[in-house]
Amino acid sequence: MTDYRMDQTLTLGPVALTVADLDRSVRYYTQVAGFRLLDRQPQRAHLGVEGRVLVELHEVAGALAPPPSSPGLSHFAPLVPTRADVARFTQRHLDAGFDVDPRDHVVSHSCYVTDPDGHTIEATWACPQEQWQWTDESLPVVVATPIDLPDLLNEPGANTPAHLPAGTQMGHVQLKATDAALTHTKQFYCDLLGLQLYARLGDEFVGVGVTPYRSLLVCTNRFSPHGGVPAGPDTARLIRVDLLLTDPGAIEALAERLAAAGHPHQYTGGGSLTTHDPSGNPLRFSVPDAARPAAKPASSTDA
Repeated sequence: MTDYRMDQTLTLGPVALTVADLDRSVRYYTQVAGFRLLDRQPQRAHLGVEGRVLVELHEVAGALAPPPSSPGLSHFAPLVPTRADVARFTQRHLDAGFDVDPRDHVVSHSCYVTDPDGHTIEATWACPQEQWQWTDESLPVVVATPIDLPDLLNEPGANTPAHLPAGTQMGHVQLKATDAALTHTKQFYCDLLGLQLYARLGDEFVGVGVTPYRSLLVCTNRFSPHGGVPAGPDTARLIRVDLLLTDPGAIEALAERLAAAGHPHQYTGGGSLTTHDPSGNPLRFSVPDAARPAAKPASSTDA
């Protein structure tokens, strides 16, 4: 097959997840996590920041957590403009009685939390590149050192109550892979989809994207490197990750690429393309207007 590179306009859209109780989830995301409710229907809600959906929630009444080894979402990571935004996110969860896990990744400072259905969110701030460290392969060093909590909460501006700021975007989505050494995962994302490898940690973690040193999708096999049972329809699980392209022609080129490789996918002829990675993680490529609904103000349940 000829050399192929994913279109450089690729960005992340929202993640779509199932939840057991939509009312409970909307309260958590708006009153604790600092998201805004952008659209609400009887069994579905879109939440994020002004002008941008970050998560789409679908109710499956009574949904249970899937097995830890199931492929699916490891976490999704809203990228906030400042370290103080991470501190505010952390403080809101502490005030509500939630556990927090602040981490220094060298390339970023983050706080990990878990929503009521067990979905993990990583609020993350990108550190200036001059502070990064580099491997012999010219890839950023990625670690997960605990951040001193008082130091984070003492960040100037951290005590000012606020939702996630309007500049927040989806930084990356980490998916659970189920193949040893991530061999099939790397072949799919790099050789087939044409993404570039921008982060790696041994045989259990890779990050890929289109912009130098910016991983959009991260895959890890630390949950189940030798296969896992798919999450059932009655579980709180990942429905899909949305990936946005500005040119429908890029979606057509991707469809031709997948067809030539014999990789299963569904293509609607310009609007969107859906496929799965080797672990079964669902991906949807679309142009922005097809990828997210028009946001409608719904501030009555905002914190």
